[in-house]
Amino acid sequence: MNHDAVNPYGVEGYDASTYGDSFAEVYDQWYAHLDDADFLSSITADLPTTSQRVLELGVGTGRLVAQWLSLRPDSHDIFVGVDSSSAMLKIAHNRHFPPSVSLVAGDFSEYLPEGPFDVIFVGYNTLFNLPDMNAVQSCMSLVASRLAPHGSFYIDAVIPRSTDDSTHEVIQTMATGEEVVARSQHDSVNQRISGTFTHLAASHDRTVRSWSICYVMPEQIDAIAEKSGLSLFTRYADGRQAAFTEDSHRHISRYSPTV
Repeated sequence: MNHDAVNPYGVEGYDASTYGDSFAEVYDQWYAHLDDADFLSSITADLPTTSQRVLELGVGTGRLVAQWLSLRPDSHDIFVGVDSSSAMLKIAHNRHFPPSVSLVAGDFSEYLPEGPFDVIFVGYNTLFNLPDMNAVQSCMSLVASRLAPHGSFYIDAVIPRSTDDSTHEVIQTMATGEEVVARSQHDSVNQRISGTFTHLAASHDRTVRSWSICYVMPEQIDAIAEKSGLSLFTRYADGRQAAFTEDSHRHISRYSPTV
């Protein structure tokens, strides 16, 4: 795979905090109906009622922290979330989580809080916010070093189907009813999709929000995990444990330390 030596994200001026800082003020509203509640339900269903140490990669606005606390209200879990965006973390702090929740600034491919953790997870496509395969490798090596011997690492991600280089521009209506011009460009060689959302409403002064993802296919994640000291434990097509097949468009994968 080719890498941009100047900017690994493939977009001029883009860095680890760009996505979060750009989308923070609209994220919870635009993605309020994101269909991923089954992810945390599937994780917590496997856990004992005793207190667990939990780490979320890319905690963002704290959306999944709130779900976790509602699913395990009496378990006294110690929860740590890490994110590279100060704008996202500010919103998460304003949720006033209990003292058992800590929010830490950092790029989760370069830094993770000290473990061991019983559970580490990364929510819907958040792993793809890392710039390239080197960053994914670094992330998973860090995860392996922070997991307890009995711990598990969970990934929720989609599987892009298009293999053709393409550019698209459409008018998209967000969950709030706002209309934006959505532009995207697919670079199949570098497995990168990047784009922008541009507000049409005059009240937003045509705000442009940039994003860039480097998608990783399940078999590539498995290979990186193996190099990092992690082994695939289970893989399903969703959080309801539907069978994963070659036609699945999403996967929830659980990794454990290699024995």
